Amino acid sequence: MQMTNQNQNLITVPAEFKEACSNCKITMQFALQIFIDCCTLFHALKPGYSCLFSEALETIFRYLDTKRPGTNVITDNSKETQDHLLAILKIVVEKRAYETLAKKEVAKHVDGLLKSTAGSYYPKSRKLYLDGETPLKLTKDFCAMCQLYECHPAEILNYYMGMISLADVEFRGDVNIIKADNHSMFFFMNTMHNFVQRRKELLKLTAEEAE
Repeated sequence: MQMTNQNQNLITVPAEFKEACSNCKITMQFALQIFIDCCTLFHALKPGYSCLFSEALETIFRYLDTKRPGTNVITDNSKETQDHLLAILKIVVEKRAYETLAKKEVAKHVDGLLKSTAGSYYPKSRKLYLDGETPLKLTKDFCAMCQLYECHPAEILNYYMGMISLADVEFRGDVNIIKADNHSMFFFMNTMHNFVQRRKELLKLTAEEAE
């Protein structure tokens, strides 16, 4: 059933998510865009574990389980949709050693999925806004997953932000426990750590060049 709530495009940013982003000295837009970009059909259908991509996707599946417990399945049984999904699965399995090439071929079928599923669960502009002005670009993969699992992008992003808690990190302490219990927090911690480390490296190089 198509979502018709007039507030469906509203992204409610929790205070703890704002605090976490502030502590990492990154914008909320940046943090959310990384999450969106890591939710891909290629990695959803790829066998095995893919660091960060798997955590981002697990966030979606855990949200779906809270929304419809035990029914995280694609209900669209149309031939066109199923053909695209089977084609993606075949590409992922047969060409996983050639990931760049495989992703390009998968992208064609993602376009096909968006056409076959009609786009009733995501904005036609493929954008959401944090404050009416700050845009979030919804990738085709993200939109396709929302359409396939019948949920609006704002639902997933609101759930993801709601799982980010610095207090939870301090309480659990062990990163392995966090990874097992809160995939969303593990994703946030790792992507932000990588970003902060990269920023330090760039600042160091800039300082050395200035000497």
